[in-house]
Amino acid sequence: MLLAAASLAVAAASTASAARIRGTPRNDRIQAENGARDTVSCGRGRDVVTADGFDRVASDCEVVTRQISRDPFRNPESQHETQVEPDTFAAGSSVLAVFQSGRIFSGAAADIGFSLSRDRGRTWRRGFLPSMTPLSTPPGAWPRVSDPSAAYDAQHHVWLVASLAVAGQSSAVLVSRSTDGLHWGAPVTATLAPTIGPLLLDKEWIVCDNGTRSVFRGRCYVSYSDFRTNRVSVQTSLDGGLTWSEPVGSPDFGGRASLLGAYAPGVQPVVRPDGMLVVPYYDETQLSAIRSTDGGATFSTAATVSAARYHLRRTRPPFRASPLPSAEADAAGTLYVAWPDCAPAAGCGRNTLVVSHSTDGVSWSVPARVPTGSADAEVPGLAADPATPGRLALAYYTLAGGRLDVWLVSSRDGGATWTRPQRLNARSVPLDWIASTDGGLMVGDYISTSFASGRAVAVFVLARRPTGGRLHESAFATSLTVR
Repeated sequence: MLLAAASLAVAAASTASAARIRGTPRNDRIQAENGARDTVSCGRGRDVVTADGFDRVASDCEVVTRQISRDPFRNPESQHETQVEPDTFAAGSSVLAVFQSGRIFSGAAADIGFSLSRDRGRTWRRGFLPSMTPLSTPPGAWPRVSDPSAAYDAQHHVWLVASLAVAGQSSAVLVSRSTDGLHWGAPVTATLAPTIGPLLLDKEWIVCDNGTRSVFRGRCYVSYSDFRTNRVSVQTSLDGGLTWSEPVGSPDFGGRASLLGAYAPGVQPVVRPDGMLVVPYYDETQLSAIRSTDGGATFSTAATVSAARYHLRRTRPPFRASPLPSAEADAAGTLYVAWPDCAPAAGCGRNTLVVSHSTDGVSWSVPARVPTGSADAEVPGLAADPATPGRLALAYYTLAGGRLDVWLVSSRDGGATWTRPQRLNARSVPLDWIASTDGGLMVGDYISTSFASGRAVAVFVLARRPTGGRLHESAFATSLTVR
């Protein structure tokens, strides 16, 4: 039996054999994710456990983060084992998580992985989308795929995953469909573009109108960076993602500044319960939003959410991060946008997280700082409870001393006050344990949090020490009851 050292217990169990790990009466951090089937008990105190999906973890462990998938591929183009950039969507007690698997240095991945929980994020079943790349089962035609985003269409009872497909001569936004979240069909092509130098499509996001009082209930929307027109484009489906309209955008070419600037818009389409569609995005020196009140047929000119300033941290090795937003709508229809911003810090020396809210997508509140601590805060994943107005949860990374940690805060008053940060990982992750890209070392340009029947389910990426020249970077999930 392994006894945890007080305050920090990194399980010494080898990957070759299982271990019984017991905590102390104090607050422990127990690292049990090691590839072996461990048994963990925690004792008194508030304890944080990082575990394999198959580990047995006792109920006296308060914060349990489990691995929900791993990269199984062996193709030489990818870095193995790596998984990055998760998104989630919840419908009732079910949560679907999607992520890149087998990250390639120059961009995209070997396939899109998925994990589904039917019990509010406590247990998961996993798989990989079919007909995407040659490594899919059955194989698909696209060499690489990236940027997964998940949604659920309650009108048509179908789960949807949007992905960016990349080849030498073209790119496409693909939409995969499933009626149960486990069995998936071949993807539908929403839009296809030739590759003329750089990619002409990037950073897509999908959402569906599930509002019971919306006249547009059952419409789904996919939005993306469209370099064919140098604006944010949106397409609409009326039949559960089987077919898609032609792309439309705002009359003032919303998103152009960011498309031609340093960072992608990182669109985050959200739908109010009354059917209003709002698309917040990063707009180079500010956050902006466009909206549609006619089911995605037309869009307004861009409204300013807030000025934005981003501190590009110079780390060695470099960490890939950006000022992309995370957006949600709550049960009352209030819209929330969170993003990393250095304006609240003295001299703009580090990033913290800020949140702005709106009831109409046009007039936005002054951004309020989220109390994330003193370290640099990056990659927010915001959730708004679809059943309780003003109830929010926000997961994010902090970066200090070349190491990453993951935290979660929550609010029950629309962001006016927040809980103290709750750490979600037992052991900090050194940057050289994660995937390399031409933009820096990567956990993802986004992570995600969703509310599943009252519990906040955060999905993010962690890693353990590489072995034999192989990385061990995977998708993890934490399910918590938040106030």
